[in-house]
Amino acid sequence: MTATLRRPTVHTAPTPAPALRPGGVAAVLGARPEVFKLAPVLGALGDAARVVRPARDESAAVAGDVRGCRIAVALEGMRRAFAADRPDAVLVPGASDTAVAAALAAGAQGIPVVRVDAGLRGHEPHRAEEQNRVVLDRAADVLCAATPGDVGNLEAEGLGDRDVRVTGTTAVEAVRHRLGSEPGRLAVLRDRGLRPDDYVLATLGHVDDEEALFSLANQLAGVVDAGHPVVLPADPRTKAALARAGALSCGMGLRVVDRLWHSEFLALARHAALLVTDSDAVLEEATVLKRPVLAVGRQTARPEALRDFGVPVGPGDDLTDLALDWLADGDDRRAALAALPSPFGDGRGGRRIAAAVRDVVRTGARR
Repeated sequence: MTATLRRPTVHTAPTPAPALRPGGVAAVLGARPEVFKLAPVLGALGDAARVVRPARDESAAVAGDVRGCRIAVALEGMRRAFAADRPDAVLVPGASDTAVAAALAAGAQGIPVVRVDAGLRGHEPHRAEEQNRVVLDRAADVLCAATPGDVGNLEAEGLGDRDVRVTGTTAVEAVRHRLGSEPGRLAVLRDRGLRPDDYVLATLGHVDDEEALFSLANQLAGVVDAGHPVVLPADPRTKAALARAGALSCGMGLRVVDRLWHSEFLALARHAALLVTDSDAVLEEATVLKRPVLAVGRQTARPEALRDFGVPVGPGDDLTDLALDWLADGDDRRAALAALPSPFGDGRGGRRIAAAVRDVVRTGARR
């Protein structure tokens, strides 16, 4: 007998908002960048939301910081936190171990879970991030998916009969909110000796293999040799990996800089001639900033960005030649992108997700 799947609800406007008690919604942050993406939801919920982010437990670090230890320690911390001040709903974005712990702790105590980023799949089951996504989607009561493609992933995994809502991603309004004025953005460029539409902005924070990292850095150096500055923001972990790979000591000419504030990164991204990234978050942002983008390093969970705004760069592709080709017709390409809407929503995702939270609090629904 074939099961009939209930189609997801596409919300074009927020539902009427029931009253929420102050601090009644626990929004769990497991990674630093999530605060920017969740900000539109927190703004829409107002004082009804409280942010939960457990402190790192040093005993887990001493034990080798094994993933299972991290989840177990976070799970116990979340269980205690929810028992001491029981939330009416738990909101979980991202795919961190902390998010998994929060969803499991909430489920064990009968607290509804609203999942942000539902259905996001990179189709790399060996990665911890991908495994966490699957667990989180199965643990949630309401699944807020950014795109129809994400809904398709949920249906393929047998979750199409859940409360699935197409909300768009909050990245759209987060970028618009933090982008800043044009004079302010141009001041950021001047401080770094850059000119609009004359440089490449690259991120390689998810490339774990040092040989692959060196190869990508070397190919970006070819773009520098052709006369285009390449700015490469890197956190301490990525900078150390670049150093071990030899990318900082062999005259490549890359401008490797410390990790940027989000608003500063957006300013540089908005005026870059080309973005090169291994980050799904940057792919989302590129579609809002209307910048062409090359996706490198691994299979992306955001293929929607590559339909109009960019292309993937595989291990056998020549990144230097591809980047130079895209830079050669950059003016026409950027002009064409300026008229395209982002495939990740219309800038009301935060309000739609907040409406989903209000709905589940009002009904107290659990699967």
